[in-house]
Amino acid sequence: MQHRSAMTSVIRFWIPIHLLLLAAAYTLLFLESALTMEVLAGLWFFFPVGIMGAIIANATGTGGGVVFVPVFTALQDGTIPIPPELLQIATLKPEESVAVSFTIQCFGMSIGALTWAHGIFVKDSLAWDEKVSSQTLAALTFAPLATGIPTLLLTQAFIEVEGDQLIFYFKIFSLALGIILLFFTWLQRRQAAKDRKIWVSPGEIWVLLGLGIIGGGVTALFSVGIGEFLAIYLILRRFPTKVAIAVAVWVSVVCVIVGFWDGYFAGLVRLEIALIAVPGAIVGGFLAKGIAQLLGSLWLKTLASIWIIASSVYLLAT
Repeated sequence: MQHRSAMTSVIRFWIPIHLLLLAAAYTLLFLESALTMEVLAGLWFFFPVGIMGAIIANATGTGGGVVFVPVFTALQDGTIPIPPELLQIATLKPEESVAVSFTIQCFGMSIGALTWAHGIFVKDSLAWDEKVSSQTLAALTFAPLATGIPTLLLTQAFIEVEGDQLIFYFKIFSLALGIILLFFTWLQRRQAAKDRKIWVSPGEIWVLLGLGIIGGGVTALFSVGIGEFLAIYLILRRFPTKVAIAVAVWVSVVCVIVGFWDGYFAGLVRLEIALIAVPGAIVGGFLAKGIAQLLGSLWLKTLASIWIIASSVYLLAT
């Protein structure tokens, strides 16, 4: 309990600092952009897209890229009509779609991460049979990050995938992810409370290190991956669903913040699109935890799985 009390103080201290950093980052990006009222009026729909992506990301542990990238692809092939004068801004190459997705998730998943941390450590919202120690939460979070971040950076530095191949691999990955998530969601639906795990074994630490390697590489390519792998694995290992999602969000937000810089310095981030979507992602990040509790983990993950599968099928058909 002393460790949890110490973390409560840390979280209370860090939340306003993180919010100020996000505000400063948004301001700097805005000053770099060419966002005007005309652009905002023509591309307003990125605001609700940001909300949806952040809700799915922060309520299920699934990265918002599974929403953003299909929408960007629909823009590219003309499925979503936009004013002709905005085509140059809104039509993204695959690598630009990934870079914008990284950018949006930095904000939306940050809010979700803070919300989950506040709920677990400050409000103490976990049920008595779901209370995982701070040491276990730290192990679940830092083990995949220890291998995930180096792998992400190495993948970004040395592996290049052509745009068409990148989208093709994303389609396959998303479809497989949606099916696996749906399968395990219903497989675990009758999990008894007494079967829940609240501690992590040495063997599981090794698996988390391995998932960090795989997830870090996948995240570098698609802006999603490591959080999805973690959420599915932890739920499969019978950790409380809230804990699995919170850990997945915490790990994901660190990875997307680290991964953002590659696309940013390469000039791949379409700032106008990101700046419209980010406020929506922030709203979705605040709403996600409450929506997860309202719908329940079973139906929330089911709906998220259906969205991922449907968007993947759409992408494969285009």
